Amino acid sequence: PRSQRIARTAYIVKCTLMVGAPAIALMLAIDRLGYQKWVFPPYQFYLFNVHEGLASWFGESPPLYHLYVSMPILFTSMLPFILHGAYLAFARGHATTQPALVALAAMFVFSLVSHMEYRFLYPLLPIGFMYAAVSIDYLVSGASNCAGVTSSSDGDNAARTKKIETKGRRLWSVRNVVAYLIVTNVPAMLYLNLVHQRGVVDVMAYLRTEALKGNGSVEDIGFLMPCHSTPYYSHLHQPIPMWFLSCEPPLERSALTTHYWEANDFEVDPAGFMRRIFSSDQKPPEKSNYFELEYKPGQARRKPSHLVLYECMAERIHSELVEMGYAECARFFNTHFNGDSRCKGDVVVYRRH
Repeated sequence: PRSQRIARTAYIVKCTLMVGAPAIALMLAIDRLGYQKWVFPPYQFYLFNVHEGLASWFGESPPLYHLYVSMPILFTSMLPFILHGAYLAFARGHATTQPALVALAAMFVFSLVSHMEYRFLYPLLPIGFMYAAVSIDYLVSGASNCAGVTSSSDGDNAARTKKIETKGRRLWSVRNVVAYLIVTNVPAMLYLNLVHQRGVVDVMAYLRTEALKGNGSVEDIGFLMPCHSTPYYSHLHQPIPMWFLSCEPPLERSALTTHYWEANDFEVDPAGFMRRIFSSDQKPPEKSNYFELEYKPGQARRKPSHLVLYECMAERIHSELVEMGYAECARFFNTHFNGDSRCKGDVVVYRRH
């Protein structure tokens, strides 16, 4: 009835205001303390990514990226169950369709931004798994036991439902579902957690171990890699100055084509970049202010005691590294495959003698 829908909507709005208003106020207060001015992050997100279109600086994605890239990556072998569960919700009323509509709306909004990444859709994981549960319950328990299923007096519909129920029971059991999930998830989990791209983590453990020796061999560390390739102080846990190639985006659309960032400069001309920024007459900063070490993009700096880079780049600038007094001191396997041509091969550490 109309009155019930109005009452239900009013109740939802009331609960939203009771929870949302204090949460937004707390968010604004925390951001005010951090930024020293009033900001509203959702609006800033809109300005940067949509109004100014600066998200394209990180790379442009095809319009249907979230549909055929993000969804398979996020849900992997659960995706067939999710699609089946959504079908049961929309076509047969076995579950509410509202979460699915919210998820579709979110995917549509995020698809309006030119740069897309599957991690942007992480909040949709619970919704997807809910529909996977609907599908699994239907296949294992049978149509008549599914929550929200209404019986039909029509003989043809009843016969069709019984046929589907019998087929589901014959093909799927709890044991089959568990076996499917184990076979399709556990090997991938073990490989991705223990093997794939482990070099970028192992290198930080090595540097931490070297720094703990206390012989002063690790004075400072430079990462000649695409920015944020490795963990940082969260893994090093030592007062050692470090820096990596800058990759900050521009803040105005007019600067998209002229904005300078070290990661790109180094990739285009690595030897020339090293000759421009490295000098040998600077001293490392005092350990008391190592967190304050911040070079401006393109600023000359001291040649660090250790350099970390990918094997593909080390091969390009090996002669320059030797000329500057560096020699390979450690190497770590990273991955069997990588879609980024800048990150291929092992992770290599060079030390200055």
